[in-house]
Parts: sequence; C-alpha cells; structure tokens
Amino acid sequence: MKINDMSLKTFFFNILNGMATGIVIALIPNAMLGELFKYLASFHPVFTSLGQMLLMFQFCAAIIIGVLVGHQLKFNGVQSAVIGGAAFIGSGAVQFTADGAKLVGMGDLLNMMMTIALAALVIVVLGNRLGTLNIVFLPILAGVLPGAVGTLTLPYVKMMTGFLGQLVSHFTTLNPLLMCILICMFYALMMATPISVVAIATVISLSGLGSGAANLGIAACCYTFIVGSWFVNDKGVNTTLVIGAAKMMMPVYFRYPIIMVPLMINGAIGGLLAYYMGIQGTPMSAGFGYTGLVGPLNAFRFMEGDVWISIVKLLTAYLIVPLPASILVHMVLKKILPGYTNDIYLFNKA
Repeated sequence: MKINDMSLKTFFFNILNGMATGIVIALIPNAMLGELFKYLASFHPVFTSLGQMLLMFQFCAAIIIGVLVGHQLKFNGVQSAVIGGAAFIGSGAVQFTADGAKLVGMGDLLNMMMTIALAALVIVVLGNRLGTLNIVFLPILAGVLPGAVGTLTLPYVKMMTGFLGQLVSHFTTLNPLLMCILICMFYALMMATPISVVAIATVISLSGLGSGAANLGIAACCYTFIVGSWFVNDKGVNTTLVIGAAKMMMPVYFRYPIIMVPLMINGAIGGLLAYYMGIQGTPMSAGFGYTGLVGPLNAFRFMEGDVWISIVKLLTAYLIVPLPASILVHMVLKKILPGYTNDIYLFNKA
C-alpha cells in the first residue's frame, strides 16, 4: 500500500521517529532537573516556580510530538501545527469539569499516535485541493475532527492499559521471586513502546517489591539500549539514553523485534536483583527507572538498617550488576543469535 510517495511502512516509521524525538524533547528537561529543583525548593521558592515550568513544558508533549511528526513527514508549517493540535485533543491531556478545563498529564501516547496517524492521512488525502483555503479548513478537517475521533477511541485504549494492568496485578499474586522476575521482564519489554508504563502501575496501585521490580525493568530496558546504541549512535543519542529516555528507541524496537531477547534476559536479571536486594517503591515511582533518581530514592526510603549497606544494595541493583550484565548479554547474543548485530540499534535509520 502506498500513501502518497511513501509506503505504509515508511509512513508508520516516520510517525514513530517523530514521536520518539518529541518524547525526548518534552520529557528530558523535567527528567534531568525535576528532582533537583524539588530539593532546592526548600532553600528558595524560585525553584518551585522553575519546577512548575518544567512540568508545563512536559504537558506540551502532545503538541511537540505532533509538530515533529509533521516535520518528519515533510509537511509544511501549517500542516505540522494542525497535527500538533489534533494530537493534543486526542491525547486526553485535557479534562473538562464543572470548574473548567484542567491538564491531567501529557496524555496517552498510544491514542496520541493513532490520532496523529489519522490527522496525517487526512492531510495526505486532501493534498493541495483546498488551495488558499487550507489555513481556514485544514485545522477543522485535519485537526479538530481527527482529535474528536481520538477522544472516542481514548476509553478503549485505556481499557487496553487496564488489561495490561490486570496482567501485572496477576503477577503480584505469585511467589515473590517469580513475581519480581515477571514484572521486571514485562516492564523491560513495555518501556520502549507507546504504552504508558506509569499508567499501568497507577491503575493497579503497584507498590512494594512489585514496584521495585517494575523500576528495575525500566532500568534494564535503558541499559539494553545504551549498550547496543553505544557502538553505532552519536553522543547525543547515547547521552539521552543514559539519562533514561528509552522511549526514543521506539522506531528501533518496532523495526527489530529481536531486541526483545536481550530485554527479557536483562529483565530477568533485574527481577532477581529486585528480590534479593529488597528494592521497593510506590505506584508513581514504578515507571521511572533511575531517571531523576526517582526509583533509587524511593527504594532508599523503604530500606531499613545501616545507611551504607542500603546504598551498596542500591548501587548493586541499579548499576554494579545490571550494566555489566547488559554488556555481557549483548556480546554473547551477537555471537549466537542470528540477525542480532550492533547495527539494529542505529537510531533514525532510513
């Protein structure tokens, strides 16, 4: 199937590439500085305001992602802006109440992607048929209408998140060691997809060892992509991955599903670490990994006994074991797994 001069596959990966870049741009400022500003806020109120601005920028994620997808698809400025508007509506980031409109986060990434795809298809179909009337009718036909469709699909997409949440909830009924391994593997596999791993944790109020295992699953995913990326990508991509933005690798993950193999292995290792090091957390910390030290700091709060022993446990669980293990897994798989090479981790590959 062809969409204009693009194949359906190219169209899909252009959307993923735009989303990946947009996610990084929207989330990295708060990921890097959010926790620091929270700490510094106790010394001066200016950091409270700066922290709020970081969140405001993060709340613009849908618009940023939509515009960048438009750019990736070689749309002009007006068309890209319209996609940004459609993405914002379809994301579900805004809710209307009796008191007015309120922001409820950055929105649902999966539903956002579906809305963006529909808006882009409308723009491709319309082409230049509207001529100079584009600026008048395009926002309605390719912005508001696809956004409206997105609001209709949003509850069903959230049902999918709820189903995944129930799956994770079932894991929590198993033997604690098995629970940790399965949750950690699940989160390692889900992190680099449009599925919101934070939403899954909050839906079922994932806490304790389950939250810690989820957190180490995110870390396992990050380390998997860091190690693979290190050999083929530039320092910008690698630095972003080190910070913890593994979702930027969605196009790579979808293009080469074989990456699921190291993700599962590293996830299983993370699950063992969660169990034996006693890593715990809260529903809100479950989906953050080591980004902003959210996971380690929350885990530290639940640890009892000597402070230095707790720090050693955290370093063991989050760095000393998983990073070398990821390197070893990567090296071994390159030798024994057909099709598994450094090149599959190349970001934004044509």
